[in-house]
Amino acid sequence: MALRRQQQTGEGSPRVLEYEFDEHLLSDKGMRIKHYEKPSEAWAKFILENRNTIGFQHEYDIVIGPIADDGVALQLRRYTEGLISMRTLVRELTYRKLNRQYCFCTEYAISKLIRI
Repeated sequence: MALRRQQQTGEGSPRVLEYEFDEHLLSDKGMRIKHYEKPSEAWAKFILENRNTIGFQHEYDIVIGPIADDGVALQLRRYTEGLISMRTLVRELTYRKLNRQYCFCTEYAISKLIRI
């Protein structure tokens, strides 16, 4: 992904940094976590807000959910252009094999990462 991004923009040099995260910390009562188990209307709306709202803010330290890759972006674009309904969007994404991603959204959450 880093190499592809660099090739698209023609800027910078690709770098991949690796981190570990102790998932036991997800039970930390001080950690505000939003977990989307699978594609849903709430998940789709959250992704759309993140992509379409400048300065979008939320209250979570970590957001976990299906990865919003290029295939998801295509379906989201079809929805925003009025080509499909929210119900169809969720149905289309439910049948895709989506990996899970973690988004570390606050300094507190980022401080829990260990660079390897």
